[in-house]
Amino acid sequence: MSSEDALAAMKSRLAALESENSARMALLDKRREEALAESKEKFDKQAKIQGGVIVRLQERNRKAKAAGGWATESTLAEKVEDDGDFGFEEDEAENERRAGYRTAEEPPIAYRPPAPSAPPPPTPPPPAPVPEERPAGRHRRAAAARGDDDDFANTDWLAT
Repeated sequence: MSSEDALAAMKSRLAALESENSARMALLDKRREEALAESKEKFDKQAKIQGGVIVRLQERNRKAKAAGGWATESTLAEKVEDDGDFGFEEDEAENERRAGYRTAEEPPIAYRPPAPSAPPPPTPPPPAPVPEERPAGRHRRAAAARGDDDDFANTDWLAT
């Protein structure tokens, strides 16, 4: 083999190595671009989540400061501005009209005489007079003779 043949073989081998190297570099560039795009997507998603968390924390701190520094569950909870609005107000005017309520501007309903009232209920007979007891005095025996349940003088309070 002559030196010219060896040189041509070397040049062809070098060209093959350069083409292989450029293919590898293109593959690395493609992978790098894909990794950058994926990391950018993840970063944007994480930034969006963190932005929401920061907004909620700032709102929570604002509510705590508005409550005098007390960060309790009731001060930090979401307040509903319009608790009583259930959408029934639209029906109120119709319901009142059906019930017969009128505003001052509306003409009165034709006069109807009042319905006859029911006869008054009969009066119950007076209660029978209760016979009066004679006062028992201050002695315990008189109270015991009557069967007084409130006499606890002979009760042993230490007994179990």
